[in-house]
Amino acid sequence: MKAKEMQFILPLLDPPSMERELPGFLDLDSQIRHIIGEMIVSSRKDRYILAAEMTRDTGKDISHHMLYAWTSSKESQRFPLAYLVAFEKACGSYDLLEFLAAKRGCALLIGDQTEAANLGRIQMLKQDLDREEEKIQSRIERKRRLAELQGVR
Repeated sequence: MKAKEMQFILPLLDPPSMERELPGFLDLDSQIRHIIGEMIVSSRKDRYILAAEMTRDTGKDISHHMLYAWTSSKESQRFPLAYLVAFEKACGSYDLLEFLAAKRGCALLIGDQTEAANLGRIQMLKQDLDREEEKIQSRIERKRRLAELQGVR
């Protein structure tokens, strides 16, 4: 996504909480491999096609063998983070990014969801500003009445 296409997202809600921190709870290797495999199947595209699309989009030579390796249980063949966007684009899915966001206690907003979230947050900010304005007006009014009672204007 180009910088001018990026949208500023105001926080709408408290993010989902991270799962309980147990030893090794962020060892995501097997889960990532599983999600990558599921994304490949769900894409209904051949690994050759996915690799070709990723090669085109990244300018790097990505083979179908690499896609097999990234879903195998060999720890020496890990999925490179630098290929995440190209892989998800080729698969037509945000599943891996959504999974990673959830692991950090976040949620992913896509497309028009960002506009809806921004609108909701703006409405909440307006309500907060209205309440703050009422408090200030109330303080001013109290000071004015107190000054009148004391005979000072």
